[in-house]
Order: sequence, then C-alpha cells, then structure tokens
Amino acid sequence: METLGIIYAIVTVLAWGTWLAPSEKVELPNALARAFYIAVGNLILASVVFLVVGGAGQLTGDAFLYPFVGGLIWALGALCAFSGIARIGMAKAFGVWAPLNIIVGIVWGILLWGEFLNASTRTILLAVVAVLVIIVGILMIVFSGGTGETKEDKKALMVGFGGAIGAGVLWGTFFVPSAYFGKDIQASGWVTAFPLALGMIVGSGILCALSGKAPKCQSKGDYARVVSSGMLWSVGNFAMLLMVGVIGMGKGFTIAQMCVVVNSLVGVFIIREPAPGTRAAKLTLFGVVVATLGGILLGNLKDAPAGADAITPEAAVEQTDAEASP
Repeated sequence: METLGIIYAIVTVLAWGTWLAPSEKVELPNALARAFYIAVGNLILASVVFLVVGGAGQLTGDAFLYPFVGGLIWALGALCAFSGIARIGMAKAFGVWAPLNIIVGIVWGILLWGEFLNASTRTILLAVVAVLVIIVGILMIVFSGGTGETKEDKKALMVGFGGAIGAGVLWGTFFVPSAYFGKDIQASGWVTAFPLALGMIVGSGILCALSGKAPKCQSKGDYARVVSSGMLWSVGNFAMLLMVGVIGMGKGFTIAQMCVVVNSLVGVFIIREPAPGTRAAKLTLFGVVVATLGGILLGNLKDAPAGADAITPEAAVEQTDAEASP
C-alpha cells in the first residue's frame, strides 16, 4: 500500500474507532436522536471544509443530488443499526453488520469498478483469505462475551437481526450514488461531502420527527459531546474517501471496517469492558491481532494482471499513442 494510503487508513480507523467515545455516557431520548446529532456534527465539519475549498462553484446538478441521496441512505442505515442494537445488543448487531459492510463493499467494488477482475488467481485467493481473516477477527471481537445485552424474545431477535442486516447493506452502499452514478461530476470529495452531510441530517431529522420524541440533551455539555462525536465521524469519512481514491473501493471500505479493532482496544484498556485479564478480554485482543493481520495482507495486495496478455494502463496509453500516429 502506498504511503498516502497507509496514512488515510490509519486516520480512518482511528476516527471511526473512537467517534462514539465522547458521547458514550450522554443520555438521549432514543437512538435516532444520537444519529441526528452525529449528522449535525458531520454537517458542521463538512460545511467548514466546503467553505475553505470554495466548493460553491462546483456544487451544481448531479454534484449535489447523488451525494444527497447517499446521505439519505446513511440515515436509513442508522435507523436499521440502532433498531438492531436496541433488540439484540451492540455486540451481536455489530457482528452482523460489520462483516456485511465488508462483503457489500467488495461486491460493489467488483460490480461497479471491476476491482480484482483482472487480477491473477493468486491475488484473488489471497484477497479472499484476507477478507475471511478480517471477518473472523471481527467476529471474535464482537462475540467475545464482554459487551452487549441480548433480549431473547423471538420477535425481538428477528427484528434485531433484520435491522443489523439492513445496516450492513445500507452502510455498505451509501457511498455508491456519488462514487459511481456521480462519477462524471466535476467536483472533489471535499465538496460532495457537504451534500452528503445535508442528506444525512435531513434523513435523520425526518426519522427523529417520526419517532415523536424531541432530541433533547440534559445539559449544554452533553450537546457539545454528542456533536463532537459527529465531527469525529466526519474526520473518518473524509479520510475514508481519500483512502478509497488511492487503494480502491473494495479494499478501502474493507480496511475502514477495522475501526472495530480500535474500538475494542479502547473498550479493554480505557473503558475496561471487558476487564483486562479476563477470558473475554483475551479473546478480544486475539481477535484484534487476527483482524489486523488480515487488514495488512489485504492492503498490500496488488491488482496484478491475470496473464501475460493483459494490458497495463501504461501500455494502453502507449498503444493509443501509436495508433494515433500517422
């Protein structure tokens, strides 16, 4: 992986692995209120970046529409995710949607961008192994037994797992409208992050209104903490967009899901859930190591040609120049 790709990956994983920490103890009427304030924090940072880069001239037509739709998809994913958490607990819900995020991201990468289609058999096999290793590591972490409560009611379980599955599909898809359908728009990711943020806050705001509960915090400090969580999520989102531009959509989005590694380390050594030294903590840390090794392997794979007849981008340029010569 290139140096820039490594830097973007580290920032993404750190930001998305810690964004819940500032607001973890903030009490809110429901989970949708938390999603709303995440969207508020993201909109604040995205607006600042938008103004700094002078994005007003670039934000026309499709440059606004497609990212905005992506934000609405993110809001629906948040509804599914928090519905799942409320019924089956964070651990099991994350255990469903994190691997699904990876799988869905890779599928979109193959279908829409042709990632790995021209790779050698060896590269494809190593990619499959790397993804499986990451998923195994994540599952070890989330099912270590240290966090999350589960309601055993059959209907609650069905709704909970359904919500987690929905989050896995939707959160693995929200980047597609702007990254693929809006691929010809003349605007950078720094600019399109603004309409994405608008879509997130409109979608989550509508869902909050439909819930019938105002998103009120108990103190001004709580408002600051929960909004700062959204700003931290936004940092991870910007870094993820940059990382994807360097290493590709499938690999980039998969590596981004390793934020669970950082989240788990924070849980063991800072929040102490599970407590260090317990079986749950040891299993969590082992899962961290496994997932990290899988991420390193995936990040260093090259999308190598499948055979000697494959044409590299450089060769294609040379061939085009030759054909154009008199």
